[in-house]
Amino acid sequence: MDIIIEYRDDRAPANEYPERIVSPTAPSPCCMDNMERIGHPAFDASWRFFYKRCRTCGYTVRCFYAPSLMAVFEAAKEIRLTLAEMNLGTGKRKRRTQAEIEAEIAAAGGRAARPKSGHRSPMPIRHRRPAESAA
Repeated sequence: MDIIIEYRDDRAPANEYPERIVSPTAPSPCCMDNMERIGHPAFDASWRFFYKRCRTCGYTVRCFYAPSLMAVFEAAKEIRLTLAEMNLGTGKRKRRTQAEIEAEIAAAGGRAARPKSGHRSPMPIRHRRPAESAA
């Protein structure tokens, strides 16, 4: 969005929003208590803003208050496209399952893949012995 504020000390302050606003180059002591919001919120690049103008001297600034959702969505779209180009799992299913990995390892080694039913835990389960009776 184009900046509509003209900072000039050689012209009188003027509020012709939304076409242009003529403002002094520096704020006055009155600006702290007399700033009013003019116009509707707009966005510039990646931030939302509105104009604030002093009722007394006419000093005007743009007040940035939040990131623009449009810019955030556009950045997210670019990230998704970059990840898709890198093939890092942005689609429905890009990663291989354990069975596919084992089948590829077996094919590379010339042997059959292990069956799933014969899979053993890396930590064996120890069974408790029955308690001895004191008879």
